[in-house]
Amino acid sequence: MLEREFTKLQADIEELWHGQGAAVLRLVGEIDIATVDRMREALAKLAERHLTDVIIDATGVTFMDSTGLHALVEGKRHIHEDGSNIVLIASPNVRRVLELIFPDPLFAARVSTIEEALATLSQSE
Repeated sequence: MLEREFTKLQADIEELWHGQGAAVLRLVGEIDIATVDRMREALAKLAERHLTDVIIDATGVTFMDSTGLHALVEGKRHIHEDGSNIVLIASPNVRRVLELIFPDPLFAARVSTIEEALATLSQSE
């Protein structure tokens, strides 16, 4: 039997000079029951900061299970409750899961790059 090598999730927050306050949460690796707490913590930190704009860059996510999907939805809800705009840049794997579960876009726009996310956020101001 082959052992599966698990990829640790990296969750890094980067400041952006855009509008009144923005940040990018870059997610790289697998989001599953073993790694989801790291993403939850990063999303909670963003919600606490009351930023104008938040971009979640999940282009480096290779796998996401239902715990990751739940954490993403909850994080989005908390960030919106604090008045922040939020845009997701999804990898093909994440986009496929989101489109299967939420046929209507869960996030305001489906974008592929940071530049497209910033343009979307600029339009919402």
